[in-house]
Amino acid sequence: MDGRTGAGMPHAIGIDVGTTNVKVALVDSEGKLFASAARTIPTRRAGEVAEQDAGALWNAVKGSIAEAAAAAPSAASEVAVIGCCSQYSSIVPVDGDAAPVADMVLWQDKRGTDHSWELLGREGVFETWLTRHGIPPVGNGLSLAHILHLQKDRPDVHAMTTAYLEPMDYVNARLTGRIVANQCTMFMSQLCDNRRLGVTEYDETLLELAGVDPRKLPPLDGLADPAGTLLPALAAELGLPEDVVVMGGMNDSHADVVATGALMPGRAGLAIGTTTVLVDVVDRHGVDLDHEVLSMPSPFGTYLVWAENGMGGRALEFVLDSIVHAADELGDHTSADVFAGLDAAIERAPAGSNGVLFLPWLNGSLSPDANPSMRGAYLNLSLENRRTDLIRAVTEGIGHNLRWLVPIVEAFTNRGIDELAFVGGAARSPAWGQVLADMLGRPVLPMVDPDRAVARGVALFALERHGDLDRDDLGRLAVTARRYEPRDEHRAVYDAMHEQFLASFEALRPIFEALNP
Repeated sequence: MDGRTGAGMPHAIGIDVGTTNVKVALVDSEGKLFASAARTIPTRRAGEVAEQDAGALWNAVKGSIAEAAAAAPSAASEVAVIGCCSQYSSIVPVDGDAAPVADMVLWQDKRGTDHSWELLGREGVFETWLTRHGIPPVGNGLSLAHILHLQKDRPDVHAMTTAYLEPMDYVNARLTGRIVANQCTMFMSQLCDNRRLGVTEYDETLLELAGVDPRKLPPLDGLADPAGTLLPALAAELGLPEDVVVMGGMNDSHADVVATGALMPGRAGLAIGTTTVLVDVVDRHGVDLDHEVLSMPSPFGTYLVWAENGMGGRALEFVLDSIVHAADELGDHTSADVFAGLDAAIERAPAGSNGVLFLPWLNGSLSPDANPSMRGAYLNLSLENRRTDLIRAVTEGIGHNLRWLVPIVEAFTNRGIDELAFVGGAARSPAWGQVLADMLGRPVLPMVDPDRAVARGVALFALERHGDLDRDDLGRLAVTARRYEPRDEHRAVYDAMHEQFLASFEALRPIFEALNP
């Protein structure tokens, strides 16, 4: 289908706002990538504070779009629609013109947790949120805590604020001049009744209990509604047509589903970037509180299985940056590309990393057993170990954490996972892909161009919602690069190591809780 009468094949721009960077992809309705661009986003951290300059984020988005459009001007002239996804549980307070009045409070920011716990201590609050929304108001980086922090602890910011927006809605507001959100993008505000899909009002009971000022919340559009049309002056600045439609936003977990083709039966999506996320779909609202797995509303007409596994690629980056390639009093061991030798290092060490276990909970554990006090560790080091063992152990530790989660998700959906399609920076590593297949006992399929697969998927979903693609086209256009099959010869060592990985969580829990109260 061609949504632009008299024009050529419709094109789209997909925007993927991550925690560390912005990525943009310009594609046509057959998924062909014409141009892409990226910009980094710095984070300011101090104790429980984690913030980003929302103005710098917007400049990164604009710069990336303009660069991609300039690289393929003919394709840019055929852009019909823009889609945007982002990391979520981050709040940008904006004024009536969608300009930020303070820095974005990032999902890693723990402020406002005290207000959430005060709320949680009231009779009936836990059950009310669990039933209506799915997540109790526990704080620890959730958007509701951030909103309460800004409202109660920073009254000057609250007074200047017209709306509290998640990053994807902030970007869309800057693109269109229209401040809106939807049930999906406001999920972490914890103020919608998610027992029904497509609600366009906040839940009055949750609002009243939370004490959130409803005047500061963005209006909710329907899940299929466009956010608006690209502002004419901005279209000229970016090198795009004036009539470009900007679709409603979605979070990056939704985008992972499209990018990996996880709407297809038997396939789940695996994204390992800063964090590790396992995504699948389910036809009902539900919660497995014991394992921190739940369903969230999605723009697909179904629910998304939300299973955030915790630190992923960031754990490996930490080890490579801070230990292997550090610059300190011991010398300057920095490298222009800390990942350059990763595959060789993984392949040098045997399965099981010569007995070394790595625990990846550097910022606390999430699903399937959430505990903010948990921390990372190397276990079972001996004089026989080499640093290649330590590097492989990190990739295996992330694999063990994921192996722990997979059967939990299968039980939640009442459906087996036959294969995992793989996106994110980790999917560039052939050796890591094979490690995961061996550990999970399932084929692992990295997507073509995995770094840009999510931005590409967002663009294709925007075309589908615009009427230029059918839903079945999304699965056809989710193209995998290769297939890693599990190897039986490593099963015994991984089974034995996994048993001790699980035992280490229970054994070290009281120690970590004492050290990190």
